[in-house]
Amino acid sequence: MVLLLAVAPSTGCTEFEERVLYRIPTFSYMHESPGFDPYEMPLPPPPGAVPFASPAGSKILPPLAASEVALNAFAAGPYGTNPYDRTDPALLALGQVMYDRHCAVCHGATGVGDGPIVTKPGEEGRFPALVTNLTLPLTVGRADGYLYGVIHAGRSMMPAYGPRTTDQERWAIVSYLREVIQAGGAAQAPAAPAQDTAAQPAATTGLEER
Repeated sequence: MVLLLAVAPSTGCTEFEERVLYRIPTFSYMHESPGFDPYEMPLPPPPGAVPFASPAGSKILPPLAASEVALNAFAAGPYGTNPYDRTDPALLALGQVMYDRHCAVCHGATGVGDGPIVTKPGEEGRFPALVTNLTLPLTVGRADGYLYGVIHAGRSMMPAYGPRTTDQERWAIVSYLREVIQAGGAAQAPAAPAQDTAAQPAATTGLEER
């Protein structure tokens, strides 16, 4: 045992350790740890449990850094294409709800960066920063996937809204930005009534009814 103790620290993770050392109770703790393995389900679902979709949506995105290079790469990749019809009235209505909830406070109702928390000339006590004007050619020229990535991961002083929105809601914001705000202003709001997603049916929000 003394010999094994002297050899083990110097051998690293070797076939000898895998085949011999972990069979000794003293060394087997880490190999057969009582802790849960990655993705291991600690308890099975109880009898009669009804599965339902995740509130975050079914699509799991890869890690995305809030940088110019990463966002452009994301836009050019397999996740950077809008899978929805940007002109769908129901999607635009959802996008208006999400934009008003998460974006208008800084970017303003018309996207020019004059939201209620942004400091206006001669005012004090509000958010002392310049907010991106979403109607300028630079933003209009961005790819849909880039805008989606900014919503998901954040950029500069803008926080990440990925944890607060679903995949469909983020694409709905992009669609509303393209088809309404950048196309001529909020006066062209979609005909479909804008409703809170909490009241949306399962087919709209991506959630199944329990």
